Amino acid sequence: MSQIKSRRDAIKMSFSVLVGLPAISALNACTQCNKPTDTGAAPAAAPASEAAATPATAPAAESAAPAAGGETLTLISETDPTASALNYKHNAADVPANLQQEKGGVPFSGQNCTSCMFYKAVGQLDGAEVGSCQLFANGKVKSTGWCASWSKKA
Repeated sequence: MSQIKSRRDAIKMSFSVLVGLPAISALNACTQCNKPTDTGAAPAAAPASEAAATPATAPAAESAAPAAGGETLTLISETDPTASALNYKHNAADVPANLQQEKGGVPFSGQNCTSCMFYKAVGQLDGAEVGSCQLFANGKVKSTGWCASWSKKA
């Protein structure tokens, strides 16, 4: 078994076993976890493996616009690793037929981000409603979108 270097690595490992990819994505995006502690010493340089994972190498977002609260609305790319793993599409009509199944008593035609328990509307982007999704830390999703983790709102 590989050597665990920090408490954060141990948490990531246990999350990956318990809840899978979305939890790891959320933990990686955790800004509190990435803040250096103030020990009085100069911060260490990032290892080469972390330097390669800069935002410049991440998939480009579709577009960005400011929200009413000053938050920038950036649409997640369908090629984002988490989005791709969950078969996310900006438009539920683009979902392959083999994935269009009834879930929680809701026919596929009634499944989109707006009707999902993980979605919260935050504003408009290019004339379409967008919102945050608890599963996607790297950007916003369209209200008309869909992913394999869709769950009926309570």
